[in-house]
Amino acid sequence: MSALDALRTAPEVVPEQVWPEPLPLFRDPEAPEPFPLGALGGLEGVVRETLRIVQAPDALVAASYLAAVSLAVQGLANVVVDGRVHPLSLYLLTIGESSERKSSVDAIATAPLRERQKTLYLAQEEAIAVWEGQVAAWEAERKRILGDKKQSREAKEEALRRLGPPPTKPWSGMFLVSEPTYEGLVKLLADGWPLAGLFAHEGGGFLGGHAMSKDHRLRTIAGLSELWDGKPIDRARSGDGVTLLFNRRAAVHLLVQPMVARTLLGDPLARDQGILSRFLTAEPVSTAGTRRYVEEAVEDTPAYQGYAARLRLAWEGVESSLLSDPESRRQGLRLRNIPLAPEAKALWVEFYNHVEAHLKGDLAPIRGFAGKLPEHALRLAGVLALYHNPEAASISKEHLESGIALAEFYGAEALRLTGGYRIPRPLALAQEVLTWIIARTQGRTPRMVYLQEVYQFGPSEVRSAKAAREVLRLLEEHGYLAHRPNAEVEGATRRDAWEVNPHAIP
Repeated sequence: MSALDALRTAPEVVPEQVWPEPLPLFRDPEAPEPFPLGALGGLEGVVRETLRIVQAPDALVAASYLAAVSLAVQGLANVVVDGRVHPLSLYLLTIGESSERKSSVDAIATAPLRERQKTLYLAQEEAIAVWEGQVAAWEAERKRILGDKKQSREAKEEALRRLGPPPTKPWSGMFLVSEPTYEGLVKLLADGWPLAGLFAHEGGGFLGGHAMSKDHRLRTIAGLSELWDGKPIDRARSGDGVTLLFNRRAAVHLLVQPMVARTLLGDPLARDQGILSRFLTAEPVSTAGTRRYVEEAVEDTPAYQGYAARLRLAWEGVESSLLSDPESRRQGLRLRNIPLAPEAKALWVEFYNHVEAHLKGDLAPIRGFAGKLPEHALRLAGVLALYHNPEAASISKEHLESGIALAEFYGAEALRLTGGYRIPRPLALAQEVLTWIIARTQGRTPRMVYLQEVYQFGPSEVRSAKAAREVLRLLEEHGYLAHRPNAEVEGATRRDAWEVNPHAIP
């Protein structure tokens, strides 16, 4: 073969695609204020040590510790003001890019509780084996009593009374989860401990998962809202009818990337259902690129060891209360109602009136969240007070001052992020579609999506070819997608297909 023939038959060399960085769909929010570390009370020391050693963003570190403490102390008490009962459950949403050490900080803050969960889980395996034997023996005896033809009905009833109810199933070892469905969370609260923590250092997995899918998101959002409120949970199960779960609590901390946050904060359903007003949301300044290695471990510092001891003490109080009360399976947590000290009450009323006076003024853009600021202040104050003393009889003025300062910080963040994320609907829809495309194309090489797929299976607002094409072109213009006419996708040639820019994938 001649050199010319070889050249003619050689396969065509296609240059490798050079992908540009996509253009933002909307502007970023203004820079945040520093987190008020001095308002963290007894948590200030361990938060500062974690900032010094791990060097993650300030609000990320603070939120991780607040969430962990909330998980424990929510099982001890409520705060009560003039007969109105407020749980101590905190919902936190912290926004940060990848490499912000979200998982590291979450692991450090929750380590004492995760260690206890491991111990309980391993003990549960042995207890379950014993319980199954007890149940088998109980069922055999019950069957023998009912099948004894020599006994009268009255004698059988007396024998069953002496036999008693079936053995109680051991407590579940699980109370920390990361990506549950709402039904799974309810099952955990029903069959296991009556308090739980939904902690996800990659919160996009929860927000993009089954619980927040089209068919389940309304139930999840409404259910989480009611759980934050402390309302009884109605549980409907096939064959069992409807049961009510009383005195259940859940703390939530979702750490998410900005792209995921934009989708959630711009979601009309989440806003209208009020779930966003229940979250303390922050997006701190990134520390990436400024961190020098520190040859220390946070866990070895006296501040952290004191924190771990206090957290264990609070959790032991919850366990002791539950295990000593046979009715706790049915009635849930035994919660004390803690009032505000007189000086704290006067300060809280002043803060309440101040917020109310500004709901039609500078707080109007976040009216839903601002309306809950006084309650957020109460919850934060209660969390700090019970961390300081799990047996506290009241909330002091000092702790309420801290709660108000923290609530004001999150209020300022809500105003800042609302301004930054208040975007035209076409751009918000483009973000939703992009998030859906990234999830849809996972596992495809290359990551391709086609027009018909988008309007058949994508978000409801793009369920026509015209609407889908407009959004796809918008994403193409911003560099998130590249048009690939007549490309093969999922085993067939698609006239209109688009490839996802690798830089767009979190």
